Amino acid sequence: MGTFKDIIRLIVVTVVVIIMIIFGMSMLNIKPSLLPHERQLVQFNYEKVGIIERTPAVVTDVSSPFSGTEDAQKDFPPVDLAELAPPGGEKGEGQRISMVLIKDRTKIAIVDGVVVREGDKFKNGLIKKIDKNGILLRDNEGERWLTIR
Repeated sequence: MGTFKDIIRLIVVTVVVIIMIIFGMSMLNIKPSLLPHERQLVQFNYEKVGIIERTPAVVTDVSSPFSGTEDAQKDFPPVDLAELAPPGGEKGEGQRISMVLIKDRTKIAIVDGVVVREGDKFKNGLIKKIDKNGILLRDNEGERWLTIR
């Protein structure tokens, strides 16, 4: 029977010690240390923001900045665009470079709506070089430069 009393005593002492530890810890006022930006967040104090409703401004008597058709035609050439740059009639007809992009080691061009790089095959030729002014194309006719138009 002595061992049963010892087990009960051990359980009671353990429970009392746990209760005393919990009570003692609750009496301590320990604050965790905060980093500077965490302290700034704790000290934040918000203010109510007032919304001011405004009525929209009504503008009247505004005239057009364009006076008429004379100004619209002022900077345009008197001839048609087809006369200034007639389609075809030049070597490499139909091969138009839309854009050339050169960044670091990347060289890309858009020819007739197709994205090409140096060394790519294009139609019946080969893109030998891409430059800021155009591309060097080698085909059955030989090597020739296609420039941006």
